[in-house]
Amino acid sequence: MKLKIPNKSNYHHGDLENSLVKAAISLVKKYGPDHLSLRAVSAEVGVSPSASYHYFSDKNALVSAVGTVLFNELANKQEVAINKIKEKGAKYAVQKFKALGYAYFDWALAEPNLYLLMFGGFCDFHFEHEENKAWNLLQQSLDELLSFGVITKEARQNGEAFVWSAVHGAESIRSKIIFLIAQELTVFSSLK
Repeated sequence: MKLKIPNKSNYHHGDLENSLVKAAISLVKKYGPDHLSLRAVSAEVGVSPSASYHYFSDKNALVSAVGTVLFNELANKQEVAINKIKEKGAKYAVQKFKALGYAYFDWALAEPNLYLLMFGGFCDFHFEHEENKAWNLLQQSLDELLSFGVITKEARQNGEAFVWSAVHGAESIRSKIIFLIAQELTVFSSLK
């Protein structure tokens, strides 16, 4: 990846912190999380790396800020899916629960590099559950399932961790299978 040299004439920047986060997201989408650096993000925005360090002490701090934005983006996609549900009562609760999972899968499929950044061990990003909208939506969904008698109290206990792990695990396996199939198709298409 070729770095842009900052243009000193537009060196002053109005909202540098958000611009750096947006640039980081853009770079991760294009090149994957392995290639993310404060230097590359700074070059993308057109500022010196030292200007970026005023907002982010290191790459991990930048990735944490990006993670916060991405979890909110995931939750927004889930809310859009929930808002399409027409059912009422217990049927609504079940459809909402399904919609959360499908939106998670769809988001991961649409944004594989961002998904990898969020869950691939690229930082020690820690999100308090109270701050995580996607987690809160899952919590609300499980509470609704319990209130309608769709799940038991026992199933509700620690249900968030179980469901999140199951959906995340299924998505991780699915994405690896898709990658392997793509590799095989590339090999087979090269055969004469």
